[in-house]
Amino acid sequence: MTADFHDLAGAPRVAEDPIAHSELDALTRRTEAVEDRVEALQVQTGGNFAAVIEGQAALRREVRDGFAKVNTRFDVLEEKFGTLEEKLDRNQAQIVELLSALVGKSPDAS
Repeated sequence: MTADFHDLAGAPRVAEDPIAHSELDALTRRTEAVEDRVEALQVQTGGNFAAVIEGQAALRREVRDGFAKVNTRFDVLEEKFGTLEEKLDRNQAQIVELLSALVGKSPDAS
């Protein structure tokens, strides 16, 4: 019975990215600010929904742009993680090859 490296180590995990978290925090702050502006417009316009719709459109644009930034960052991290997995697989193969070459050799042999 053989076990794959990933089976032994559990599911591969990506470390949390502080840049992505800060971008999400900034997006949240901007979203809250836009929501506040929409509420203020509702009060100022006495129910003029054209202004409210405009504010909602601005909010949607900001959220869409924020998600685009996060997705771009995620794609970069995913690519880096794939490269790291390839390196791990190559190193593991080299270790197995070296250990296989040592099997049956005398420890005193040079």
